[in-house]
Amino acid sequence: MKAGDEKLTEVFTTKVRYEIPIFQRPYTWDEDKNWLPLWDDLRQAAERAEAVAATEAGPDEQQELFLGALVTQHRPPVPKRVPTKQVIDGQQRMTTLQVFFASAHRVAHELGATDAADSFRTLIRNPVSSESDYPGDAYKLTPLPDDAPAFRWSVRLAGDDASCPDSDHKLVRAAAWFEDTVRTWAQEAIDPVDRLDMLHFAVTEQIKVVSVYLDARDDPQVIFEALNYKGEPLDPTDLVKNLLFQRIDAQGDHSVAHSLHEQHWRLLDDSSWRRKVTTGRISRVRADTLLAYWLSAQLGDVVSVEHLYATFKTWLLASEPTPRAADVVIDIRRWADTMDELIARPTTDPVRQVVDRLEATNTTTPWPMLLFLHATGDVPPEQATLGARALDSFLMRRAVCGMTAKDYNRLFGSVLGKVRSAAPEVAGHTVVDELAAQTADARSWPTDSEFIQALVADDIYNTIPRARLRSLLVGLDTALHNDHQEHREALTATNQALTVEHILPQHWEEHWPLPGERDADVEHAVRAGHVHQLGNLTLTVRRLNSALSNAPWSAKRPTIQKHSLLRLTTASILTVPEGVKDWTSSAWEQDWDESRIQVRTFWLTRLALSTWSRPDPSPDSAQSAQSVAEVGEPAS
Repeated sequence: MKAGDEKLTEVFTTKVRYEIPIFQRPYTWDEDKNWLPLWDDLRQAAERAEAVAATEAGPDEQQELFLGALVTQHRPPVPKRVPTKQVIDGQQRMTTLQVFFASAHRVAHELGATDAADSFRTLIRNPVSSESDYPGDAYKLTPLPDDAPAFRWSVRLAGDDASCPDSDHKLVRAAAWFEDTVRTWAQEAIDPVDRLDMLHFAVTEQIKVVSVYLDARDDPQVIFEALNYKGEPLDPTDLVKNLLFQRIDAQGDHSVAHSLHEQHWRLLDDSSWRRKVTTGRISRVRADTLLAYWLSAQLGDVVSVEHLYATFKTWLLASEPTPRAADVVIDIRRWADTMDELIARPTTDPVRQVVDRLEATNTTTPWPMLLFLHATGDVPPEQATLGARALDSFLMRRAVCGMTAKDYNRLFGSVLGKVRSAAPEVAGHTVVDELAAQTADARSWPTDSEFIQALVADDIYNTIPRARLRSLLVGLDTALHNDHQEHREALTATNQALTVEHILPQHWEEHWPLPGERDADVEHAVRAGHVHQLGNLTLTVRRLNSALSNAPWSAKRPTIQKHSLLRLTTASILTVPEGVKDWTSSAWEQDWDESRIQVRTFWLTRLALSTWSRPDPSPDSAQSAQSVAEVGEPAS
């Protein structure tokens, strides 16, 4: 490795082609954070040169400016080609400088500054014959494929009237911004031509970079990580990508690197994977979370995004046998496709419903196992679905029972390790068996009796987080439609328009008088014990205003009928629940009170037991389930 400071004229006037390797990310710089500060540095250098020229000061008073580091590595020479250097670090700055030089060239040509126009041209073009078999060698820089059309247009020569390929591309916007800025600045001077000459002089003679040249023995990844340069911070995915494609090269797979990037990795650079998603209380880049899930599955332990790159690097470089980086890229893409496919499934699909509940409750710990079951291609679909539904039941039952989620990281990592070592044909059964075998309070899968006790509790509305309660009610509504084989788009728990509504209102005193058949204190206590029960809750597509919400049953019933066309409402509130004994339809529809709430609570509890079933119930659980199945009108 060699390092030293170089003037920009030494970097760009030699016959060389700088190549942006495919492991780098696309162009990201923008006006406020990058173009404007860079221009301020260049402009001030030019204005100092103007001042020095005006006073005829000696060269000792010339001030130099450093723009940062540029790390390159020579590529093996190829006959008839311009010598190539791969840009390991500094590609955003180098690309921006090329756009700036081209913009200054076009402005100089426009304003008649011929010398400056010609001089800037030498910074953006190599002397390559028009008859060359490699016309791309005429450019000083070869960008990533995604940036290439916009870059070629942005560094076009004066007089080139090519149409703009993408007016929204950051490189195109950079070219327009630098042209306008340089033109305005030049025209502010008495002599714009002289000012543009000073700009070229300052840029080439007073602006320097720290150039680091790597030879074949140097590890570019180590240099890349060690440098602290003034640029955009890299996400863990960027660092992982860099490392993987460096390893692809080192492992002798350079010939397939481009196809690996275009056919497999490129998806992860798209905006859909670079957007922020919330995990817990923190926003993460979606691609970072995917890589954390993938690596968690490889290690059988949860990997946090904060330590993603360091953990990934250790795994990649220290594993025995050494993983083939090309295979890793392909497998990561398979997981990305799987995640997209699960999310895109119709809402009637049972696994999509599990995903919906994970998203609605912001639960991320089961994702590595869920993706593993579906991404390998070896696990039969029915086993993958069995495993997904077991996870769903485990999570729902524990949440309804108010049990902690603190140990889920280690638990699901441990279960995934057992699933990985099991035959794919029994992967789903392995998930079920491992979860059912847990006995610690922080890990147990609640029995039917525990689940029933929580479902029939007096205050389920206030004891379960709202997102989980909405997920419970959505799941029950979906189960009712499935029971009747109704084909419609299922509700989603992530639908924020859905509101949990009390049928007997929380503020019932004005329009819902007590029966007056027993002591007032007793009747008040009975009512207080039913208002927040499961049987008194439903979902509406929009929140009712307080007047309608608290209205008497005679007024509220048609409102509920209008705004909640869900089977959760129509099949158990507006009509007598199917299979309930001792109630006629006409009697059920006349009123809404504590007895109906209790009947519906047990009826929904029975439905919840089958929707989120648990294998091998203990004898006491079976007895409790039987009591629910036989529910009728409760005794007074």
